[in-house]
Amino acid sequence: MVKSLYRYKITTIILFVTILLLGSLPVLAAKELVIDEAGLLTQSQIEDLNDRLNSLSNEFNMDIVITTTNDTDGKSSREYADDYFDYNGFGVGPDYDGILFLIDMDNREVYISTTGIGIRYLTDQRIERVLDEVFESGLADGDYYGASIGFINGTEKYLRGGIPSNQHIVEEKVNKLTTADVIIALIGGLGVGGAFVVSVKSGYKMKNPGNPFSYSNNSIVNIATTEDRLVDTFVTHRIIPKPKPSSGGGSSTGRSTVHRSSSGRSHGGGGRKF
Repeated sequence: MVKSLYRYKITTIILFVTILLLGSLPVLAAKELVIDEAGLLTQSQIEDLNDRLNSLSNEFNMDIVITTTNDTDGKSSREYADDYFDYNGFGVGPDYDGILFLIDMDNREVYISTTGIGIRYLTDQRIERVLDEVFESGLADGDYYGASIGFINGTEKYLRGGIPSNQHIVEEKVNKLTTADVIIALIGGLGVGGAFVVSVKSGYKMKNPGNPFSYSNNSIVNIATTEDRLVDTFVTHRIIPKPKPSSGGGSSTGRSTVHRSSSGRSHGGGGRKF
């Protein structure tokens, strides 16, 4: 009887301690990963998309976000998408790993912005294919929920497929004209243009024009009979080789082109008008 009571007390204590320990563990709360500022989605659609995004984000340890807007404050879709991700606390880890999908009703464009390891998963080519899926899922018909599902499905497929073996990052080339470049170009253009005008003008200036109406001196007539005779003919045959089909394994398939956002972070991405 005493042993049974002792075992009962020990079991009770163990259960109590277990409950306390479980209660002290942090609860993984769902993040708000769907921000529909343009009012394109119903509440039930937002909840469904948010559940899907949280599940995928937790599995791959990154923030995968969908946002919509009617006003980009004069920014391009790329600038708005990059800034929205950077300045709203998104991104996991020191490299701010994540992917954002923007439906921009102001510029009528959809845009995918990538950061951190998201850049490596979604190469330039993969982004174009995800955008294909977005359009095929109803974007052109105004089905923004379907388009969002298309983005999630396309992104999930490439996340599960892993980072391509030939993936590499290329910095976007930016050509900017400085004030000095403009001034030099104007001076050079004016100089070359002025020299050309002077040259043409001097070429048309006649030093001794003579008599333009002296037809006997200004005309030559030589009438002769000519006869063309076909001597021989020959035909050359040459086989034109067909172009070789692309192997599809070039380095461009794994390229991720990156640029700097206003925050200074590195972003990949791509968009398309609708």
